[in-house]
Amino acid sequence: MLATAVSRLPSGEGWAYEFKWDGVRTLLDVSERGVRLVSRAGNDVSAGYPELIAQAAGVGDALLDGEIVAFVDGVPSFGRLQTRMHLRGKADVARAAADCPVTYVAFDLLRRFGVDLTSRPYTERRATLERFAAEHDGWTLSPSFDDGPATEAVARANGLEGVVAKRITSPYRPGRSDEWRKLRFVRAGDFGVIGWEAAPEHPNSLSSLVLGMVTDEGLRYAGRVGSGLAGRVAAQLKALLTERDTAPVAGVPPPIRGRRLRWVEPAVVVEVEFSAWTDDGRLRQPVFRGVRSDKQIEQARGDG
Repeated sequence: MLATAVSRLPSGEGWAYEFKWDGVRTLLDVSERGVRLVSRAGNDVSAGYPELIAQAAGVGDALLDGEIVAFVDGVPSFGRLQTRMHLRGKADVARAAADCPVTYVAFDLLRRFGVDLTSRPYTERRATLERFAAEHDGWTLSPSFDDGPATEAVARANGLEGVVAKRITSPYRPGRSDEWRKLRFVRAGDFGVIGWEAAPEHPNSLSSLVLGMVTDEGLRYAGRVGSGLAGRVAAQLKALLTERDTAPVAGVPPPIRGRRLRWVEPAVVVEVEFSAWTDDGRLRQPVFRGVRSDKQIEQARGDG
């Protein structure tokens, strides 16, 4: 179930408010077949987070919805989480887990002991989730509040990403819903990588990305981003890209003189922070935040 982006939280009775966590949305499925972590894109990411798999062992049948979060000084850091998102080898994962521990922040319970809870209202699912956490040590729940302005004030004061408002009568419906609404404090969105550029002095090193976004009319050019692409991150990102001979979209301006532009298959999704849109539909003051391996190109619509 996905929230609709809003510029102001809904008010009045009938809403619950939770913090928006800057992590990776993941379903945690515990069944007779074992424990699995499944990303929003439907990928099994269990191998990357063995400590979460171990934590869930023995809790009995359950399907939880939540976020994998890396905390730095008590605040979620998506940049820190990037160091673990693409690792699958046991030795690499073990080293990263010691250096960058993660927490599963649960905010919904969709199945318990074989009973499908998705048709139940939010308040009932929430109560069941709280009983689950009380019965098993070590679980972190996303706090739920009934005061929207106070929740927003606390989230802003603590440097969190935003607030999600959930209608307390709402069942859990897959897909985008107006019964969940999200207010992001930092303007950011998801974009597809359609090419990359290299500086003249380093012709084989990625220095900026060419971005596209999915619209109802198809993929279109959305701008370029270079800020936030550190050397190691740029090298890792380059390894994910598959080059092609032609541009996947029309209307891309030529590169700055001396820079080399290479086209890639539009398959990798990245999150980009920006200040506004220009009149011709391009990102203003964009900053790269990270690769969204949990999302597919169809979800790169610029709204995060």
